[in-house]
Amino acid sequence: MNLHLRNSLAAALVAAGALAGVLAAGAAHAQAADAPVTIDVASATSPRVLGDVKAPVVLEEYASFTCPHCAHFEEAFLPQLKADFIDTGQVQLVFHDFPLDQLAFAAEMAARCLPPDRYTAAKGLIFKTQAQWEHADDPLKALQQTLRLGGMSDATFTACLSNKPLQDFITQSRLDASEKLGVDGTPTFFVKKGDAMVEKIDNLREYSQLSEALVKAGAKAPANPAPAPATTGAPADQAATPASTTPASTPATSTPAAPAAASAAAGGPSTGLIVGGIVAALVVLGGIFMLTRRKK
Repeated sequence: MNLHLRNSLAAALVAAGALAGVLAAGAAHAQAADAPVTIDVASATSPRVLGDVKAPVVLEEYASFTCPHCAHFEEAFLPQLKADFIDTGQVQLVFHDFPLDQLAFAAEMAARCLPPDRYTAAKGLIFKTQAQWEHADDPLKALQQTLRLGGMSDATFTACLSNKPLQDFITQSRLDASEKLGVDGTPTFFVKKGDAMVEKIDNLREYSQLSEALVKAGAKAPANPAPAPATTGAPADQAATPASTTPASTPATSTPAAPAAASAAAGGPSTGLIVGGIVAALVVLGGIFMLTRRKK
């Protein structure tokens, strides 16, 4: 790894720590009146797999919870993928976090704080309601309300967003995907036969692209394929959403108000203090996300 990448990695981890510290200030007030909530970091950072973990063909998905193309995959293609390959024990789908912005980062932290056996349902719920919570006046509060439907308490939500080990895990996961695998947009898929790479798909447009790659990796073509998925409401361009579509300056203008409002509602420190700290941390982290896309 060259000097630029080493420096960007170190800076990213520092930024993640700064953001975790700011969120922790509000979390301390929110939990003062309730029993402390402990996040099981080992469970939260364990692999998120749909299907048989012993399935010979592996489909790895890198996605962001604020990516409309990822939401379209979840709604239009995943049901057919499950019926044709996953439920038959031939393919395991492994989900990896690749947040495009700080709101997606928060959503991915929160989803991972649910028990692993409830993650898939929560992931589907977050994607299904993406337009509602992402574009709400207070996106973070709307996300919190959404996850209540998935069984997450407000205290757990707050404790989760202030958990530095989990934040470091997602930060490192994103950096590794960008620097080692060349992921620069979402969704990106890697089809593998065991550990051997078969195909990378970063411009998914049709379900057939996935099914043909999976058959190429050794899965059996379905004898009675599921009906072709509906495309109504699909994004106009099905190419992966590039990481650069979220400018480094965006989080500073759209995301900070939500954590500040959540902290204030819980009796946290002054709004000005929280906003100032979050703006600084998110701008740095957003900038690092952009820097990691540069070529070695």
